Amino acid sequence: MPEPTEPMQNCEYFLVNYVPSALRETRIAIGLFLFESSGRLVGHRATRDWRLVRCLDPQADLDLLENLPPHFERLVAESLAAGVSSETSPAEASLYERLRQMQEEYSGALQISPARGVRTADPEQEFERLFAEHVEPPRQPRAKPPAREGSRPWVRAQLTEALRRHGLWDRFEKDISVEQFTAPGDGFRIDFRYRPNGVPQYLHALSLERDWTQAKLLSYTFWRIRETTEARPPMPWLRRARLTAIVADADAALPSVRSCRRILTEARIALQPVSLLDPFLETVRQEFQSEPRA
Repeated sequence: MPEPTEPMQNCEYFLVNYVPSALRETRIAIGLFLFESSGRLVGHRATRDWRLVRCLDPQADLDLLENLPPHFERLVAESLAAGVSSETSPAEASLYERLRQMQEEYSGALQISPARGVRTADPEQEFERLFAEHVEPPRQPRAKPPAREGSRPWVRAQLTEALRRHGLWDRFEKDISVEQFTAPGDGFRIDFRYRPNGVPQYLHALSLERDWTQAKLLSYTFWRIRETTEARPPMPWLRRARLTAIVADADAALPSVRSCRRILTEARIALQPVSLLDPFLETVRQEFQSEPRA
């Protein structure tokens, strides 16, 4: 049996706007009041972040603006003290009327917007949504930190830049699914594939120092690619499929580096250091040029 839903309520809200100049239409919402249809005050709040105001008006009186929250509190308290509470007309109703009057009379830097209607099943939650939508400054996305040198993302970034530099980017397939060779649902993907003369060649970025598990996955995946394609007699050319791991220069004496090298070599995966990408990709470019023209 479906759970009963909360009845929708009619509410109204006022925005407190900062208007730096009467000659311009530009304004920034810096505060919010929300009322139920009965006149009950759901909530009120002013921003504490004045970055947008300073961008719009470097000469803005921030001392005045900083006093808005206590000013709002006094406004609410005065309205409650002056109002007469009843079941049908809460004391906050006088605050609603006062804001309507301020909307008509205020013409300076601080202005009250006309009341706007909204329907909601949860007025308190709706207040938070409206404040986030109209008043809170948009959050700046955090800049993604640069990839750590030598890591797999760093190696892939170097490979991507080199492919573009050599004019090969559009000749390569990207993020190659391997489930046709391993098992349905296998989410592992090889970074790049190209097909000079129709022969599939794969490139995959790897960190010899940190990607021991990735090396094992890559080795198993390439073994399955070879096993699957070599079992197809009509396509013997697939036996020439090659996988090259693009790796950062690393200390060959490190145990992790030695282990990764051994795993990849035993799987017949070639290793290509980032420091020699340019001559390697020049060879790849020549492979494309040697293709017979149609």
